[in-house]
Amino acid sequence: MLEAGEPVQLVDARPRHFVSRQGDIAEGATWHDPDRVQDWIGELSKEKPVVVYCAYGFHVGCRTAMTLRDAGFDAKYMTGGHSGWRAMGGPLRMKS
Repeated sequence: MLEAGEPVQLVDARPRHFVSRQGDIAEGATWHDPDRVQDWIGELSKEKPVVVYCAYGFHVGCRTAMTLRDAGFDAKYMTGGHSGWRAMGGPLRMKS
């Protein structure tokens, strides 16, 4: 989706301890605490698809994407998560 230039909302949903330890985030992503979805869900647009990733692409990312889908978003999770993004050489930036 990103390579095709499609508008997408990229959500880093790694637990806080992963983000604070690693410090980097995928370029274009916004970090949101996966345990507080109801606090930030209003910041997303239902007009654009949402791609969620966590540390490894399993439980946290899947659970967050399912919560967003249940709320009416076109949400998917990124297989491989942040570790997969890094392994394929995806662009990174330091989390502010």
